[in-house]
Amino acid sequence: MAESLNQQISDRLVEQQLKAARVEAQQRREVWAILTLLQQDITAAIVTNDPTQWALLSRRRREVETLVAEELDPLITSRYEQIATMIDAAMLRLAKQETQAVERIVNDVTGEEVIEAQPSERRLRAGVVLGIFPSATTPTDLSAQGAEWWQRQGSSLSQRLGDQLRVSVSLEESVAQMTQRVRGTRANGFEDGLMGKARQDASRLLTTQVTNALGEARAAVAASNAQVLVLQHVSVLDSRTSTICLGRNGLRYTADEAHTPIGHTVPYLSGVPYHPN
Repeated sequence: MAESLNQQISDRLVEQQLKAARVEAQQRREVWAILTLLQQDITAAIVTNDPTQWALLSRRRREVETLVAEELDPLITSRYEQIATMIDAAMLRLAKQETQAVERIVNDVTGEEVIEAQPSERRLRAGVVLGIFPSATTPTDLSAQGAEWWQRQGSSLSQRLGDQLRVSVSLEESVAQMTQRVRGTRANGFEDGLMGKARQDASRLLTTQVTNALGEARAAVAASNAQVLVLQHVSVLDSRTSTICLGRNGLRYTADEAHTPIGHTVPYLSGVPYHPN
């Protein structure tokens, strides 16, 4: 009977995760809208300053360095700070909704008030906003908070942009060709430019943050009711399931802060996500 209840709870939580996917889709649209504004800002600054107008290569390079340092870097930093602030707020809202959904699902399935306590907003903020998780692109990188990952993405874009502009003036390209390096080409759906790569990176980071928010919310509910709940890792088993998640599927841990393994020796570590999505 207990296993049947556990399976019902698991199935309901999977359904709940599909609802979270809609939240992720909405946030992705909002992130891409900000990146579109950033693309417009960058191309407008390039056209206005036009480093290609100078005859000497040394002058064109100096103009690129000035343009990047004085205009483009501040634009990129500002937009990525805007994204980080927006996503932190959205993830905290998502986590609050998730804690309420977990309580409702568990109590509905069991027919009892198994979950009576909800985690505080401070506890959720500590896990969702201030907690650290793996890089969305390089899992071997040290973990960091979401805001720092967005800052690193902005810094990476700044570096790639400066490199591409220096290449462009060295090849004596026109300002139109220079801005095309930013936007990409219509023939490739504008995915071959710098901003196409920025959108791909942003999408992966957002997915990882959503996974982190859900995992932290569920762990916080369990910790607030540790006397009656345990944590169980349930992986979605399909052709995309990682070996990490295959190995952890079904493993149980105590719900307190110690997260002691139950019936095995695999450490809990940082919890979900164990790797970027």
